[in-house]
Amino acid sequence: MLTLLSKVYGAVVARRNAGYDAQRRPIAHVSVPVISVGNISVGGTGKTPVVQAVVRQLQTLGLHPAIVMRGYRRSSTGLLVVHDGTSTRASVAEAGDEAYLHAVSLGVPVVVSKDKVEAATYAATTMPCDVIVVDDGFQHRALHRDLDVVLVDRQTLTGSLLPSGRLREPLASLSRADVVLCMGDVDPVEVLPYKQSNALALSCAVEARSARSIANESVELDPGAEVVAFVGIARPERFLRTLEQLGYRVAEQVVFPDHHRYTNKDVDRLCSVAESRKAVLVTTEKDLVKLRPYMFVNGAQRVPMYVVSIHAILRDDAFSALLKQRTTR
Repeated sequence: MLTLLSKVYGAVVARRNAGYDAQRRPIAHVSVPVISVGNISVGGTGKTPVVQAVVRQLQTLGLHPAIVMRGYRRSSTGLLVVHDGTSTRASVAEAGDEAYLHAVSLGVPVVVSKDKVEAATYAATTMPCDVIVVDDGFQHRALHRDLDVVLVDRQTLTGSLLPSGRLREPLASLSRADVVLCMGDVDPVEVLPYKQSNALALSCAVEARSARSIANESVELDPGAEVVAFVGIARPERFLRTLEQLGYRVAEQVVFPDHHRYTNKDVDRLCSVAESRKAVLVTTEKDLVKLRPYMFVNGAQRVPMYVVSIHAILRDDAFSALLKQRTTR
């Protein structure tokens, strides 16, 4: 049954893409260059750190990027300015965890809307920016982009279309990408049959940095420490593997659904587990932004807690040159 539904889904996707390819569907342009960072699968390819790496590279080129995205699982509706380039203007619940993380980590304008054309138009005309980065924009073809960056991991290469698999589009859709970033153990050679001949295929490393205290970022957690690991992300096994690679001993793991909204009850439970295990809590930056308010009582930390930050490494001269070329008008 799922295989049949995947065929139906594939036919719908193909028809939609054909409409854009033949220019039968409208494509909106905005007044500044647009860079899309996306994928052809659902969840967990490492897109968030790549978006942040692209933003930082644009800043080294002297540009002022804004981020446009949907704001998945947010409590608000319609267009929302999460960060105006000066200060954060929305809560994590209103913004969604990924949008809020971009805002507090980068301090650049962040605008969320289900309609990315609306968000990009607003950012281009209202925010202090001269380039827009669309987080998860590959399927949003109604918005013109000057550069399409697409992430591919092992499960993307071996997957099938929704709903039987994780793919939003077939591998053939990689032919629309200007840059294919090969994540994890994927070799750029493996995507050559799918990409256009002049597109870049590059390895992208993701680097995890030692866990740091949420009370004092200068305090690192020593390797060998016992931890209670908890996450609410699409691929929790990757985080657990990262902790082992950093040398931590996972005494217990607590996995929440992706984009989980933490409550005080959740934190009570986590603190209880950590105390019983005589271990410290460790989580991701994406989870931390949602539960930080619950971790302190009268300014004091309830139990020791650390966060592991993940950074994408994009140090490729060809990519930098293409980024500069496509953002010059």
